[in-house]
Amino acid sequence: MKLGTYSCAIALFALAVSTFSAKSQTTPKPLPSFYVQSTMSTPQANSPYPKTWVEGYAVRPDGGSVEIGYENVAGQESHIRDIYDVVKNVHTTIEELSKSIQTRAMSESESRFKRVSAAVSCNGAAAGQILDFDVEYKEEKGSIDYDTDGSVTSIVKRWLAPGLGCFALKKETILTRDTDGTPIVDTTHQAISVKFQPVDQFFLVPTDYTERSPGETYLELNRLYPNDFPLPENMAAIDQIYREAHGRLPKN
Repeated sequence: MKLGTYSCAIALFALAVSTFSAKSQTTPKPLPSFYVQSTMSTPQANSPYPKTWVEGYAVRPDGGSVEIGYENVAGQESHIRDIYDVVKNVHTTIEELSKSIQTRAMSESESRFKRVSAAVSCNGAAAGQILDFDVEYKEEKGSIDYDTDGSVTSIVKRWLAPGLGCFALKKETILTRDTDGTPIVDTTHQAISVKFQPVDQFFLVPTDYTERSPGETYLELNRLYPNDFPLPENMAAIDQIYREAHGRLPKN
C-alpha cells in the first residue's frame, strides 16, 4: 500500500471512530423497564429519629410511571397507586382500602412533566454514584405563595441518573416561611434498590373498583375505618378540580 493511500485509510478510520463516539455520546440508550424501592423521611418534633415511609416507583419504556404508597391500617397492608399514562394522557389513582378509583385527563404539559425519557445527560453537575448509577446534581430555588400566612422559599435538590431517564435517586425538599424562617416541609426521598424488571402489573386497573372523587374516597375510608380516618374537612375545592379533569377524559 502506498503511503498516501495508507494515510487516507487511517484518516477515514479516525473519522469513523470519532463519528461513532460523538453519536454514542448524543444518542441515549432506549429507556429500560425498572422498579425503584425508596424511602421518604422527615424530622419529627421532640425526637432524634425521622418519620419514615416506604414507597415505590415503576417505569416502563414508553415513559409512563407509577408512584406507589404503602399504608398499614388495622393490621392490613394496602397500597395507593398513581398511574401516569403519558401515551393516553390519563392519571389514575387506585386506593385499595376503599376499592376506589379516580381518573383524570392530563394536559399535554402535565404529560411532558411526568414523562420519563431516555437521556445521555440530565444537564446537572457530576455527583458520583448512587446504587452504582452515575448521578448528576441539580438544585432549584424559588418563592411560592403558600397560604394566607404568606410566601415560602422552596429549595429542591435532586440527584438524577441519566441511565434511568434522569430519575431522581435522591431528592431533598425544604420549604421555609419567608416571614420568620419556620420550616414547613423537610423531606428526603432516598432510593434503596433499583431492579430492571417487567412492571406491567403495576399499571393494571381493577375492574371491580368504584370511581369516586377524593372527598368521596375519604368518606368511604371514614365509613370503613372511622378510628383511622376522621371525617375530612371541606374537600369541595379538591373535588371540583378532580371533576373538571375527569370531565376532560376522552369519550369511549
